[in-house]
Amino acid sequence: MEVDPKEITAFLDKGIKIPAQPKVLLEVDELVGEPRANIKAIAALVAHDAGVTAALFRIANSSAFALSKQMDSVEGAISILGLEQVLTLVKCTLLRQAIGGDAPVYEKFWERSGYIAQLAATIARKQKFVCHITPEHAYMAGLFFECGVPLLMQRFPEYCAAFRLSNGSGWPTLTEEDRLLDTDHAVAGYLVSHYWRLPEFIGLSIRYHHDIFRADAVSRTMVAILLMATHLYNLRHQQPDDAEWLGLMPTVLLELGLDADGRQEFEEDIFDAFVVAS
Repeated sequence: MEVDPKEITAFLDKGIKIPAQPKVLLEVDELVGEPRANIKAIAALVAHDAGVTAALFRIANSSAFALSKQMDSVEGAISILGLEQVLTLVKCTLLRQAIGGDAPVYEKFWERSGYIAQLAATIARKQKFVCHITPEHAYMAGLFFECGVPLLMQRFPEYCAAFRLSNGSGWPTLTEEDRLLDTDHAVAGYLVSHYWRLPEFIGLSIRYHHDIFRADAVSRTMVAILLMATHLYNLRHQQPDDAEWLGLMPTVLLELGLDADGRQEFEEDIFDAFVVAS
């Protein structure tokens, strides 16, 4: 499945800037792509950025990945998580830094995204034999499925105006925000995923997280995980679900191998297994 090129062109014509990959990520990608990857060289390159290293440990040691022991070195993280998974976490951290945004409202946005990402990873781990989505991929999708929002907030000051004014205390209905400015945060997120070379099925889940029936089979499962994670975030923070969730809940439950009778027990199990990284 491909995204309509005309849709992408029309979006880019609005002057929205997609952040470039930082040098360190290009260098890590190059090392990983070698026939015999040099683990020590990759670990040294990652460890050179203290912020990335700290974020890597915080994420890897969270309940989302359920490791048997704490990570204390990048090489140790690679040995237990694997090179591909560490690269995924590094890419997530660098992408957040590249998108930026210094105001408190951006910090609130990323805090929410990180919470949803860890819920998504926890769901993927619990339903691994049904969904066949790794916690690492679910985490990546959860962190960036709405990454187009800060890009649009930077380009259009009026985008999510109420969210800005409330200092991030209330989450807007993004589809309504998109209609007001004739733009689309899902397309923005898809473009970021494309330029940053995220897995295509994750890119498609970002693009169609408000349009699950247009997604292919794998992406549809990922969208279901994202919708359930967002619902659980709202539940934990005593925020109301939107009409989209209420209409799609039966589809989401089916994708996750659940039924209506078992939903509450499933939600309780996820919360029992979940501890947000601080």
